[in-house]
Amino acid sequence: MSTYSIALRLRRVTCEDAYIAVPVTEAILRPNPDGSMGIDSEALMAEALRIGEDSRVEWQVETISTEPHPIQQAAPADRDSFDAHYDD
Repeated sequence: MSTYSIALRLRRVTCEDAYIAVPVTEAILRPNPDGSMGIDSEALMAEALRIGEDSRVEWQVETISTEPHPIQQAAPADRDSFDAHYDD
């Protein structure tokens, strides 16, 4: 019996989260007009992202979702396409 299929490209997105502590150092401080020191939020986020790349950070999966890929294209020759119609 003949069957027909429509090939689609999907994307599975895994979001992970981690808690980190950013040390308050000169790297994230900026002087305020009154002479006191304040946190530079852009520098804080940049330092957090840098620390987040450390292999010792404990990342945990928060969510996994599957969605249509925004760019649909034919599968490359070295990729297989799963066909739910066949068990092989």
